[in-house]
Amino acid sequence: MKCADSSTPTGRVSRQWAVVVQTEIPATLDAVLDREWLHSALSDINEDEHIVAVNAVESSKTLAQKVRFRLEIEGSNGQRRTSSYCVKAHLDGSPGVDLLSEALFYRDLAPLFDLRTPRAYYTAIDTDAQQAMIIMDDVVDLGGRFLSAHTPYSLEATRDSLAQLARLHASTWGNPRTADLQWLSPRVHEMGEFFPKAVLQPLLNDGRATEVPGQLRDADNVLEALRRTADHDITCVIHGDTHSGNVYLDRDGRACWLDWQVAQRGNWATDVSYHLATVLDVETRRAHEGELLRGYLQELTSYEVAAPGWEEAWDQYTLSFSWGYFLWVITQISSRAVVLIHIPRLAAALTDHDTFRRLGAI
Repeated sequence: MKCADSSTPTGRVSRQWAVVVQTEIPATLDAVLDREWLHSALSDINEDEHIVAVNAVESSKTLAQKVRFRLEIEGSNGQRRTSSYCVKAHLDGSPGVDLLSEALFYRDLAPLFDLRTPRAYYTAIDTDAQQAMIIMDDVVDLGGRFLSAHTPYSLEATRDSLAQLARLHASTWGNPRTADLQWLSPRVHEMGEFFPKAVLQPLLNDGRATEVPGQLRDADNVLEALRRTADHDITCVIHGDTHSGNVYLDRDGRACWLDWQVAQRGNWATDVSYHLATVLDVETRRAHEGELLRGYLQELTSYEVAAPGWEEAWDQYTLSFSWGYFLWVITQISSRAVVLIHIPRLAAALTDHDTFRRLGAI
């Protein structure tokens, strides 16, 4: 279940991004859904309003728990309104490290960008306890539609999602404001250290890569390609996990990005190559990746970014599929069916562009 949405038009930085930041993190769902606590926590509830009713709608769990809920709110004039939200947190006491970067994204970066991304009304970060919580809009209630690997993106949706990535990248391109934010430190090299050969090879052998060329099923090759990808120039803040399930269309049909747990400083092409290789079927990607990359570069240029020239950009793009491939080799919490869609698509891109050999990984 997805739960975040930004279905109203994105405005300038001055829009009502009143994110409440606290360190108080309720430990249970009952505590989260307490009317008094919600009144004090949510930034869109006025002092003269009170919550009449709280109704949980749906719950799901991958690493974090996501609970959609609806509030009935009464104003001082007796008029009532209904607002829908989704809380994302670890409400079972399990470690919440995976949410720290996402909460920090909403706290430190989202208010600064003219970017279609979920709107948060409450973020809480407890670094000592390694826990975080985000309460945001309920995308389902607001008419959003989630995209997935099971249905390849249309070219129109892909152009729009790339345009939003260009906006993110341009907003942080060579920006010293993000250089000192430790939570945005590059993670590509670090992730390889978490998954050494002894861990990675059994995953490559578990059936997810059966139809993949042998050189892509070798853990030493995958890790060497990842290390060399980590050495690519850092240009901007990247989303970091640009697969097909992390975009939704709002009620106006516009592409919006969500799930910012892997946001980091990195190379622009890491986002773009990973995205195109997962959201399009192989034949569509082969036929249109050049056109789509040119569109992305034009978007960068429209923000007065000194975008790389075509030859340099194409070279960087075709050298940057290893990160996305690695992430889906190590994925164990997502649907196995999605793994079996993404792995062949990424492997085809790596093979088409001879990426491992050109990186010097084989």
